[in-house]
Amino acid sequence: MKYLLDTNVLINHLRGKNRIDKTIIKSGVAISIITWAELIYGTYKSVNKEKSLAIIKALIEDLQITILSLNEKVVFQYAELKVELEKTGKILDDFDLLIAATAMTNKITLVTHNTKHFRRISTLKVY
Repeated sequence: MKYLLDTNVLINHLRGKNRIDKTIIKSGVAISIITWAELIYGTYKSVNKEKSLAIIKALIEDLQITILSLNEKVVFQYAELKVELEKTGKILDDFDLLIAATAMTNKITLVTHNTKHFRRISTLKVY
């Protein structure tokens, strides 16, 4: 597994915009449990929750996406990142920091359409 997909990448892929590069998919992809939560939240807001949930589950299965849980290493990485960013006045929301911490802890590259946002974290590999 080489890549962690951000929520916006999956949403754009589903909408037919900025499809995920096949090379990335073949290299092995994962999402954070945080991304999974954001996707499920989106299905609950949908007019047809069951259909939206089925689409999301099919995408996860079709792309063979691994869902990475939070663990102690991710939590400590998150805390370290948050403190460092607060010192410099560069704030990211907690969900984004947890996604970044997941990528860093697993030594994989974050694929996002929000590169400027995540480049505030100099040690994070962003695609």
